[in-house]
Amino acid sequence: MVKVEVHGIRGSYSRWIINWLTGRTQRAVIHNQVSDSTLVTSGVPQGSVLGPLLFIIINDLDVGTNSKINKFVDDTKLCHKAFTEKNKLSNQTSTIFYNGPKPS
Repeated sequence: MVKVEVHGIRGSYSRWIINWLTGRTQRAVIHNQVSDSTLVTSGVPQGSVLGPLLFIIINDLDVGTNSKINKFVDDTKLCHKAFTEKNKLSNQTSTIFYNGPKPS
């Protein structure tokens, strides 16, 4: 929320945004099988009016990553090359933000 406040959104507006983003949950439904709900700790609800505005304000997603990032309105795609077979699986989980040397 510091990034929002840097752009002059403070006080009750800032608190409203925090309350709107806090405590959200999501679940998946596939072939009538419903997953457990899980807490959503990042992102903005899709289809919201504020989503594109917050995306513009918080536009530093590429800082600290070694991945190619494509950004459009309120959508982001991370692209990361797999250098080995092992990378193919790990790229799907947590290596996107890895800033170390590329594997040989």
